[in-house]
Amino acid sequence: MVEVYRLENLSSLYEIGATKYANDVAFKKGRIFYFKIKNIKNPAIQILKQECLSVGGDFITPKDSILCKEEKYNGILIATLSQLMRIIDKCKIQPFGLKEMAVVLESHTKKYNFLPKIMGIINITDDSFYEDSRIKNIDDIILKIDDWIKAGVDIIDIGGVSTRPESEFVDSSGELSRIRDAIDELYRLKFMDKVVFSIDSYNFDTIRFCLDRGFKIINDVYGLNDENIISLSRDYKSHLVLMHNSWIYPHKQDDIILELDTFFKQKLEIIYKYGLNDVILDIGFGFGKDTLQNLELIKNLRHFAHFGYEILVGASRKRTIGDIVQKDTKDRLIGSLALHQYAILNGASIIRTHDVIEHIDMLKILKALD
Repeated sequence: MVEVYRLENLSSLYEIGATKYANDVAFKKGRIFYFKIKNIKNPAIQILKQECLSVGGDFITPKDSILCKEEKYNGILIATLSQLMRIIDKCKIQPFGLKEMAVVLESHTKKYNFLPKIMGIINITDDSFYEDSRIKNIDDIILKIDDWIKAGVDIIDIGGVSTRPESEFVDSSGELSRIRDAIDELYRLKFMDKVVFSIDSYNFDTIRFCLDRGFKIINDVYGLNDENIISLSRDYKSHLVLMHNSWIYPHKQDDIILELDTFFKQKLEIIYKYGLNDVILDIGFGFGKDTLQNLELIKNLRHFAHFGYEILVGASRKRTIGDIVQKDTKDRLIGSLALHQYAILNGASIIRTHDVIEHIDMLKILKALD
């Protein structure tokens, strides 16, 4: 008797011995894309509908669009990868903005493979929002980092300034007075040879101090508002985290996805002028965004993959999780794990967390299921 069971992915193609060609064809047929297309003109709607239907896809618009009462409408494009590639080719020769739309769609067809990484948080502060993450004793810092390295952490992110809501600005001298001794000791013990270190700072002098001691990532929560920090990244050949911070860059659009998309495009143009390409994108979860906006970003995280860079998510124990589960910061571990798992499945490749061991375990489970 023939037996049938439903698959959730195409991993079984390898099990049955299919060829690489068959795998590639199946991937194009099996991967479905959904695009929201906004402010599309009526003539373009009619053309796009026909092009989608001709290849087996669809472009869904409001029922009133057929009456053309409005000049522009929004719609949802649905297609497999193979269908989408044909739609793109057809639209490249069409007027009414479809040629430009095709270029944007094409940027989403590229596949980028980044291995998921865990970034552990070390807060050398008195006022970080999660009390249990505050750590100032050098021996305790060394012990925690050593334990994390043995467990398999990928990145250690050290900060000497709280970035919680309503936190006060701290200049470089005050920040360095908190972190200098710990970083000097880590450097003396050659910890920089064991794991990648990131400096969580918006102060030029602090960042330069850490880069001089082997740090490889600049994590500036001010969204590179100071272009001198970009020049530091160039001079030290470090990776640069580009984070969207709604407190520093207030929203100009009512769509949070398009807001961040515009921000990343504009900032990347500046970064490219410095000859840099080692960029990590951070959606700035919780930085001036409300719960609905934060969740919208996580649900549509894969949108930002079209830039071709790793995507960092740091939702660890934040207020949005508390709003959902109605628990205090100290009881938000499970919520953090659930949200971060969803983020990884939606395209995140770096997870910034207070709870390193638990997240490494979560990542092992996801890899086993892949």
